[in-house]
Amino acid sequence: MAVPSLDTLIAEAPTSRGQVAAADGTALAWARWDRPDPRGRVVILHGYGEHGERYGHTARWLRELGWSVSALDQRGFGRSGGVRGDAQGLGPFIEDFSRFLPGERLPGRPLVALAHSFGGLVALTALAEQPRRVDGAILSSPSLVLRPLPWSVRAIKRILLRLAPHLSLDLPNNKDLVCSDPDLVARYWADPLCHRRITAAYSEVFEEGFARLLGLAAGIRTPLLVLEAGEDTVADPDAADPFWARVPPDQLERVRLEGFRHEVFHDLQRGQAELRAADWLARHFRPAAGNPEALRAMRG
Repeated sequence: MAVPSLDTLIAEAPTSRGQVAAADGTALAWARWDRPDPRGRVVILHGYGEHGERYGHTARWLRELGWSVSALDQRGFGRSGGVRGDAQGLGPFIEDFSRFLPGERLPGRPLVALAHSFGGLVALTALAEQPRRVDGAILSSPSLVLRPLPWSVRAIKRILLRLAPHLSLDLPNNKDLVCSDPDLVARYWADPLCHRRITAAYSEVFEEGFARLLGLAAGIRTPLLVLEAGEDTVADPDAADPFWARVPPDQLERVRLEGFRHEVFHDLQRGQAELRAADWLARHFRPAAGNPEALRAMRG
């Protein structure tokens, strides 16, 4: 059976694609969905096992609100270089994201991050360590603390961390548990740029990230909208409470979306998440003068 092309799998093809070199020379792929006279730009940072163009439908919705959109494929994912699902700590991911952001800012317009799961951990750590990188961030099911693994998996992980931390394994998963939209689940399995590869070293970056964040929470000065899934089988939003309790309350809006699975912007009910995000964007970033289309889209 022929492998379908990426453009047949994504909801909206980008207006342009390209690459930027990471500090260590790794080629990092990006895609853009530009529009005339945008309110600003939203930069999408994907989660584990996927890539930026899987959010084509999200880019389409944001463009209707008046925003230009771009997405970065993190190292080891999508079109970017690097070993699939491996890590040399969290640092390179943060550095990649921080290196990408300046080129995405439009003169005189706001720059906002929209980051999911592992991408949420990366983006949040980046903006906590390097304030003013973005003007606001929407975090979808940020994986600050993961659900506990079965004891057998934890035992295997400990052995691999000692003997073969960068051995790449195929991670079995049931996509239906994290995504309620059967069409997007089917697209995921058919997408050659999605993968399930993981190493023990990669699995360690979540604990590293949360430990780093705990000491930085009180210094966050970036407005945050956190959208948490009520039926999240990957991240444990309640276990992240010690971090959120330290974030200045005037910077944080935290919303629990009951009935949602982990992939908030891929959920069958994603319209509710989009309404929450559109309202937050409207309150924090006024549309640019001469862009009445954005106002009309936000008011329905």
